Amino acid sequence: MTDQTTPQPLTPEAVNAIVRDMDDPRYPTRITVYCDHCGVRNTGEYLVREGMTSRERLAVARRHLVEAEGWEHTADGDDFCPTHAAPAAEAAL
Repeated sequence: MTDQTTPQPLTPEAVNAIVRDMDDPRYPTRITVYCDHCGVRNTGEYLVREGMTSRERLAVARRHLVEAEGWEHTADGDDFCPTHAAPAAEAAL
């Protein structure tokens, strides 16, 4: 089974397996995160669980973007693409 804490790329085969397994509480959803500096969008497919709030689903996407793609997220809720990630680091100082 896939590690449920680390977002994984969703292949058509993985989605089909999840959808067919009626006991699997995960489902794929498309989430878009915007850079608060330049407005660039990053849209991806993520596995979330039934009952997660929209904030919790967004946290799944944010975690992936920070760990895998160089985005930064501030405690105030701002998101910065890799090009503009420095403002988040400076705000933490």
